[in-house]
Amino acid sequence: MPVKKKATKKKVIKKTTKVKTKKKVEVKKKSSTKKKQIVKKVAKKVGKKLVKKIVTPKAPKIKKVIVPQEFKAGENIVYPTHGVGRILTIEKFQYDLVEEQLYVIQFFQDKLTIRVPFAKAKLIGLRNITSKPSMTRTLSVLKQKPKIKKAMWSRRAQEYDQKINSGDIKLLSEVVRDLFRKDDQTEQSYSERQMFQVAFERYTREFAISSSLKFEEASTKILEILNKR
Repeated sequence: MPVKKKATKKKVIKKTTKVKTKKKVEVKKKSSTKKKQIVKKVAKKVGKKLVKKIVTPKAPKIKKVIVPQEFKAGENIVYPTHGVGRILTIEKFQYDLVEEQLYVIQFFQDKLTIRVPFAKAKLIGLRNITSKPSMTRTLSVLKQKPKIKKAMWSRRAQEYDQKINSGDIKLLSEVVRDLFRKDDQTEQSYSERQMFQVAFERYTREFAISSSLKFEEASTKILEILNKR
């Protein structure tokens, strides 16, 4: 009989230990599930924040440079360092979050196309073709006798170059007057002839447009004036 009692006691101890281990396992499971739920909630919140940041970024602001348009597409203009040109079209250009409008200009003399921002047109000296009355007045300058200084050619060439690229039609006509040579006059150097050709062509092109003449007709008229003086 005493042997049986010990066996029952052992059974009771085993049952209690099993119950305790079950409880511990259940507690661990509950705690792990809670941890998982918390981790999921945190992950969802972080995920939502990341998605919001990625999906809806703030668009950068583009600064628009607003300058009034002075010239139209198809209009003839004068660019001081290139001469007479024509505005082909107006373009929009964007760089470093800045947007501005440009004149696309093609030049007859240099066979060149460049783009000039509206904001820099005045600074460059871009201007309209000289009016017919003002252009006619410059013809009187061509009729005058040439005014040639006794300075070295290098110094005179610098002065002529400044006049040619000034954009001033009167100064340009002075260069044409001073550098023109008749056939029976003393021969010019190569650099003098080249400079005269640039000044003559620029002046003639503007004169032709102003007077509604072809380039060849305007050229003939100007050469006649120069040869008669």
